[in-house]
Amino acid sequence: MEVSKVSQIGELHKKIESLLAEKVVDDDIEYFEEYKKITGITDKQIDDFERDFSISLPTDFKAFYKLKDGSGYPLNLLYTSYKDSCIPFTLLSFDDIRDTKKFFCDRDNLMSEYYSDEEISKLDSRIKPYLFNKRWFPFAQVVGGSLYLMLDFDPTEHGTVGQVIFYVHDPDFVYFIAPTFSDLLQDTIQNLEDDWYDECR
Repeated sequence: MEVSKVSQIGELHKKIESLLAEKVVDDDIEYFEEYKKITGITDKQIDDFERDFSISLPTDFKAFYKLKDGSGYPLNLLYTSYKDSCIPFTLLSFDDIRDTKKFFCDRDNLMSEYYSDEEISKLDSRIKPYLFNKRWFPFAQVVGGSLYLMLDFDPTEHGTVGQVIFYVHDPDFVYFIAPTFSDLLQDTIQNLEDDWYDECR
């Protein structure tokens, strides 16, 4: 694992925690205290996951999860830019990711089964035209909703393996969010600094 990326993730993680510590109010104070007790995953858990799903997780993603195995429910840890707004997400644990894969993105379904060519043309060129794809791995969820952030291990030639995409429900569609998990964390920091925490509550 590259030392520079691990170090960078450690700094991003500390910054997010610091910002949340300043901002959490009401019930989030208790959720944040519970979050601080969460430990990271082991190398064996990572190896088992990669073997079971025949993937190689991004270095930055693994580095973060070795610090914290998710955010705990229902604390929102990620504040993600979407269009002209920001959407808060709770970060799933490794076990939750496994459980979610049992019913979500557990099969391949092309968009052409549901949408017209005109509708599909709105899809970002970095994402293959699927509505569900076995090579998409949900790792964050909107509390109480069927909206997921996912790692994409099957991008087009214009995309990057491990890029972050967003599944939106009703109407169902998929959007590009960030080229890397690190970029997603940096986006969260920017949104927290811009006071989106209060807007998202």
